[in-house]
Amino acid sequence: MTDALLPTVLYHCPCTGAMRHSDASNEPAEKRSKYSADTMQSSQSERPPVDSHSALFPLRVSTLENLYYCDDCSSLRCTRCVVEEPAGYHCPNCLFEVNTTSVRSEKNSCARNCFQCPVCTHVLSVVESSEGERPFSLSCTVCCWNSREIGWEFEKATGISAQIERLRAAEDAPREYSALLDYWRTVQRVSAASTAAAGAGSFKQRLAVSNTSVVPEYRTVAGSSDTEQARVAELMALENADYVPYTSDPRRNEPQRIRLHMKLARRCCSCHHILIKPMPKAQATQFKIQLMAANFLPTITLPSRLSLKYPPQSLEGPFAVGRALPVILRFANPLYTEMKVGVSACSPGDVRVEVISKQFTLPPYTEPWEYDDDEDDDSSSDLHNSSSDQRAGIVDRHGNRVAIQLSVTPLVPAPNLVVPLYITCSHIDDIDGEKDRSSSTVSKSSSRAVTDSFWIYVILGSAQ
Repeated sequence: MTDALLPTVLYHCPCTGAMRHSDASNEPAEKRSKYSADTMQSSQSERPPVDSHSALFPLRVSTLENLYYCDDCSSLRCTRCVVEEPAGYHCPNCLFEVNTTSVRSEKNSCARNCFQCPVCTHVLSVVESSEGERPFSLSCTVCCWNSREIGWEFEKATGISAQIERLRAAEDAPREYSALLDYWRTVQRVSAASTAAAGAGSFKQRLAVSNTSVVPEYRTVAGSSDTEQARVAELMALENADYVPYTSDPRRNEPQRIRLHMKLARRCCSCHHILIKPMPKAQATQFKIQLMAANFLPTITLPSRLSLKYPPQSLEGPFAVGRALPVILRFANPLYTEMKVGVSACSPGDVRVEVISKQFTLPPYTEPWEYDDDEDDDSSSDLHNSSSDQRAGIVDRHGNRVAIQLSVTPLVPAPNLVVPLYITCSHIDDIDGEKDRSSSTVSKSSSRAVTDSFWIYVILGSAQ
């Protein structure tokens, strides 16, 4: 059913999972808004959006920590319904930052002294020796490989990439010159033959000779794709992979520049709003923008035990058919404002669900050091055991957390039970007023009501 540990609570993403990243970014705004509206309408239906017995169920649900939240369209977003784009490039070895315009010109590689060993792929270091006019070379500290084995010696310890390009150009120049001479000899032979053949004849004969003696276009030897295509064709013609030569690539024994790494930013597929944007610095691990769903939606968990006053709940199968199973869900408010929560159950064919507390209020989040736990327990002990909360189905209150009780009755024998619940939460979001440009006064802050609706799946039983 799922690879997550059971019992657990999984959140459903309203996306279809079939939209490609490139298609989502190129769609018009009208189509994207229609997609989000249709998705929200299907999510608010009475039936769950996905069957728990379907093969697509593990792909459509996820834990709250792995989901994003778009505050523009007020919807959950998973890793399959976001648009990824590069936010910065850097070398993983020297942490040098490369701008976007230089990535293509440098062939997505570091332009400094960062090279990989051709034998063990370890990072090479520049060493100096007292012999020769070029005392510097690249050496591997793991396998003791040295660039002097292939004739690579450098005059300076800096600018190794430019010196290697000059060495490669010096190696390719004689081959290029020989190929150019052969090409011009062919041109002269074809030209002389066509002139002699068309010296005496009609205009049509001379035209026919000129058409048949077309000189082929010259192609450079260095960097030509013909050599690479011929090598690939030769390797594909082999019947046994044991006969593949280790040195089939002429530049396989040469050090290669280290490939650049990039940081990715993620946008919403519907409104193209930024969800994740990391800091551009290579050393930085912080984010400029980080809209995670755990910071906006209530965290719903299955506590093993609320306190010493309550016995631990057993949510591992097997379950008796027709016997009601009490299930306690704990809601935690991550916001600094009060949140109203509504819970509605949908009873599939294999289980019957009854929700006693369908509407309740979550207190705002409070920093742990702003109140004393002992004083909080003593002052609210009467509230915990109040008859009103017991009748409403609320079994525990503590800080920004509220625990409610469900009644789950299995109708068929099954090792696992999946309980779909539709959650609606609303809160008042404060919007700071903007400063008036015509005057120095600041307008008053306004507020707006934000309502979020989503499906969760409470999975009971034991992992198989």
